[in-house]
Amino acid sequence: RDTNQGGETASMQGLSAVDLVRLEDGPNDTTKWWQAPDHVGRVGFITSMTQHFCGSCNRLRVTADGQLKVCLFGSAEVSLRDAMREGASDEDLGAIVWAALQNKHFALGGHGNAEGIKKANDNRPMTLIGG
Repeated sequence: RDTNQGGETASMQGLSAVDLVRLEDGPNDTTKWWQAPDHVGRVGFITSMTQHFCGSCNRLRVTADGQLKVCLFGSAEVSLRDAMREGASDEDLGAIVWAALQNKHFALGGHGNAEGIKKANDNRPMTLIGG
């Protein structure tokens, strides 16, 4: 476990290192899966900052207050709630979602990197996005 103190590492009592084997990912996985030989289960790492998967991401999120987010890193939201309250048809909602997808940035919500996301400071915290 990295103690984050000058790159030194510290061992955790009772735990030992385990060799992990890389598993095959699905075409739209956001997780890189690994498994310890002769063990049940697997462990996954979401590498969105170091090896972004934005180009193959097929996920959308609708927040509890009816906002559509096409990227968790992006600040852009489209109000499906307001459209529905104004009487939008299923076809209208489909067009709204399609338009939002056409404006999706290639990577990291258009911020470029972690520093760009931090500087933008215009996104909801994950606790308000939901998930």
